[in-house]
Amino acid sequence: MEIQRLSLDEWADVLPDSGTGPFHQPEMLALIDEYEDGELQLLGGFRGQEPVGLLPVFVRRLFGLKFVISPPPDLAVPWLGPVLLPASPKQRKREKRNEQFTEAALDAVGAGEPRTLFGIVGSPEYADPRPYLWNGQNVAPRFNHVLELAERDTESVLKSFTRDLRKEIRKGNDIDVSITTEGAAAAERICGELKERHAAQGLAYPTPRSFARAVATRFEDNTRVYVARGPGGAFLGGITLLYANGDAIFWQGGTKASYEGVSVNSLLHWEILTDILEDPALERVERYHLGNALNRRISRYKSKFNGEPVVNYEIKSDLMVLARKAHAARTELSGKRLADVRDWALPP
Repeated sequence: MEIQRLSLDEWADVLPDSGTGPFHQPEMLALIDEYEDGELQLLGGFRGQEPVGLLPVFVRRLFGLKFVISPPPDLAVPWLGPVLLPASPKQRKREKRNEQFTEAALDAVGAGEPRTLFGIVGSPEYADPRPYLWNGQNVAPRFNHVLELAERDTESVLKSFTRDLRKEIRKGNDIDVSITTEGAAAAERICGELKERHAAQGLAYPTPRSFARAVATRFEDNTRVYVARGPGGAFLGGITLLYANGDAIFWQGGTKASYEGVSVNSLLHWEILTDILEDPALERVERYHLGNALNRRISRYKSKFNGEPVVNYEIKSDLMVLARKAHAARTELSGKRLADVRDWALPP
């Protein structure tokens, strides 16, 4: 197994057309790199000329320590991590390649070195993190609500919702709320609303407003910004949606709001789902990621949409675990707790 450092163009040539969502796309990685202090390293694992796996990491050096992270923690990117390329249908061969690529990638970034802190959050498509366990890393599950939408229509999806959610969506037709797609300025405002909502809860939401605007501008072909407005065009709420290669992701938005007793979030999600199911421009989308299914309070709301809790994995070295605990304790004492990425999509 040979690990090569790839350019963005080389990454684009190797990246598969399925099994990867928006965050692994080269345009998104280039944008993240502009906002991240660390160095972007695009690692490709090859057996001869055949690509086996990919891993994007950002390398920071601070106080004599090396941080190898994927994704960076401050840009509201919920996951990144490894991508295994299509291989033999035989389970044994797939496991062997996963193990070989993992060992080679860890060695390439120096994850076993005494002053290296290693931490990644893999996508839901990366389903077998055992090689990281076998190489001394800590693995913990995360959960996300996912609605499978392939071969479905709006009627069948709506019928699968809870009774109170169906009633709420139908009531939305009778109130003065319009939902449209807008542009980069709306994405920036949605990010600002999140920052204000978290600040009111004593939390820090570090993602810059300018990053949300840049995503909607530079990643325009894979972004939609849904905005709900009331009488006179009053802003009621919004959601920024990212999509690529079959996956649509509720990225930012969903701050608590209601209008005439109806959840604005429910109406926004239903508009998104309707577009996914009916708009030819989104016909490749097969899944809608509603986000956090680990937080009990948030999960109770999102379960109304009848999505499945799908696991993805957080992988950290022992030193990263200790550093995270120390950081959490320090921020608790300062009274400025950092919002966890799993809590960035808030319920209504």
